[in-house]
Amino acid sequence: MVPDGAGLFWGGFGYQRAPIAFAQELVRQKKRDLTIYTCGSEVDLEIMAGAGVAGRFEIAFVAIEAIGLAYNMRRRVAEGKVEIEDYSNLAMAMRFLGGALNVPFMPIRSLMGTDMANKSRYRGDKKLRVIDCPFTGQRVCLVPSVQPDFSIVHVQRVDQTGNAQIDGIVGEDIEGSRCGKKLIVLAEELVDEAEIRSRPDQTRIPAMYVDHVVVLPFIAHPMQCHNYYDYDLEFLQFFHKMTRKEETWQEYLDEYIFGVDDHWSYLDKVGWERLNQLRAKRPWGY
Repeated sequence: MVPDGAGLFWGGFGYQRAPIAFAQELVRQKKRDLTIYTCGSEVDLEIMAGAGVAGRFEIAFVAIEAIGLAYNMRRRVAEGKVEIEDYSNLAMAMRFLGGALNVPFMPIRSLMGTDMANKSRYRGDKKLRVIDCPFTGQRVCLVPSVQPDFSIVHVQRVDQTGNAQIDGIVGEDIEGSRCGKKLIVLAEELVDEAEIRSRPDQTRIPAMYVDHVVVLPFIAHPMQCHNYYDYDLEFLQFFHKMTRKEETWQEYLDEYIFGVDDHWSYLDKVGWERLNQLRAKRPWGY
């Protein structure tokens, strides 16, 4: 469904609800030249950069938080195979809001006086503009809105009609789900409409925005999904170690992504005993 050269809003919030299964499937399908728009993420961006799926990222950060640097991304940037356009977290969030509102730009103040306002990788003078406000005369920064081809958002639950619920931190996923031309929702669980109706305040993404739904467990592994499973620290450390050098990264690719047929096969490889130990304990959520 996602063609080469497409632009994707990439949902999730750091360790939380990262669409890692989708990133792995893009690699297995050997997609190329994608542009990823996100505030920032970790394992999923490392996978797409390292495997050559995405060549451009408009982001605020990438790292394996609390563990270390993003080795794949650093190597690909140094090799000239990946370009990054730097924004702040707020700037990216405002760009998604502008796309959702169908306006061409959004005003902010916080980029002014920083190198982000002066340096650009590939957007040139279309990265942002600093202008005099026509109403007050004060200087204000304008950032371009984002309306990508697809929005990719991972949620906890979805019903048969596409109403999607998010528990815990939402991040930019409400704005991001509305800014793309098509929305693909990845859900941990398919539930009855009656359950959705019993908690309407959790329905962050109404069905009218949703084009496609994929239901799979442990979509974010080795990251976490609030109320469903915790992050897999041991696997995260293993992943980070394997990305340190190109040779070991290729070994990881061959074994855990190309070496399995699909997400179910990946979960079998990780091991269900291990995965079940990560399941959240109610009511704490982790």
